[in-house]
Amino acid sequence: MSISLCIITKNNQNTIKKCIDSVRSIVDEMVVADTGSTDKTIEIAESLGAKVYSFEWNNSFSDAKNFCISHATKEYILALDADETIAEKDLERLKFLEKEKDFLGFSFIQRNYKNCIGFFSSVSCTNDEYEESKVASCFIPRRIVRFFKNTPKIRFQGVVHDSVEPSINKIGKILETTIPIHHFGMLSRDSERTKMYIEMEKMNLKGDYFQDYQIAIQLHSIGNIPEALQFLEKSINRNPNFHLSWLELGIILIKLNKIKEAEKVLKRAESLGTHEMIFSHLGIVYGILQNFNLSISYFEKSLSINPKNPDVYFNLALTYIQSEDKEKAKDNLKKALYLNPMYREKVESLLSKL
Repeated sequence: MSISLCIITKNNQNTIKKCIDSVRSIVDEMVVADTGSTDKTIEIAESLGAKVYSFEWNNSFSDAKNFCISHATKEYILALDADETIAEKDLERLKFLEKEKDFLGFSFIQRNYKNCIGFFSSVSCTNDEYEESKVASCFIPRRIVRFFKNTPKIRFQGVVHDSVEPSINKIGKILETTIPIHHFGMLSRDSERTKMYIEMEKMNLKGDYFQDYQIAIQLHSIGNIPEALQFLEKSINRNPNFHLSWLELGIILIKLNKIKEAEKVLKRAESLGTHEMIFSHLGIVYGILQNFNLSISYFEKSLSINPKNPDVYFNLALTYIQSEDKEKAKDNLKKALYLNPMYREKVESLLSKL
């Protein structure tokens, strides 16, 4: 199996070498599409043996990536962002995929590293097996296809949230793997970049429920609740059976202290799909409504899916505090702190009152 590494860049001089070095031992060529770097990105990439092509940025990540892979000449394509790496111990696992001849694409688990508390569906980095995770308190996992057959029939779609999955699904199958991609970009992402992504999406609206959902969660992340609600309404009207739009709406309603409305919306989400965050937010709702047994039950359901989410342990502790079970409250507060040291101030404050 021969592999082309494909990367799009712009001012990535601080990360491009680490990205390329992490996989260069298994790739046969390195193709970089640069979208206007003014730093040393191009110079570094060329010094590492990459073929660098210039692409005039047109506000579409898919167009840039498709331009990049159009220059790939090998049998398979490994598409990475310039702020991503693959651990050395997983390289042989990737090469082993050549035996899977029935599949055109392979999905990995993108680990989006963050230093925060209360982030959506977070997984603790405490005692994690990967050295890469030591830079963060947690990561947000996302399944993503980044390794696929090199054929003109497989191309990226989507302006911001680009993916090759739709084109692969039309002609073949995707194999899910547990190989992680370590993504460090969210450690330094600011609201201005998120605003840029939102504007890019708005310039290319397609009347698609998933795009509306993606815009809504980005608007929510920068605190623009009114407009986030508008896009969620559009998403739900276009596809009333998409559980994640109902989940996002329920989360916002909790923040707006519309608890009974949140309960109804989250129960709708639960009827449509399974997700740890549906369960955990129903746990929050029933805690506020002082139905403590139901609250605890939903938190436990959430932890059965992701037992390394420190935020759920913290919220479970709050329910135990309300129900006056001090020992279980202490136990769960300590678990939250163990899994995410960023909870220290909150946990120590609560423990001092118990």
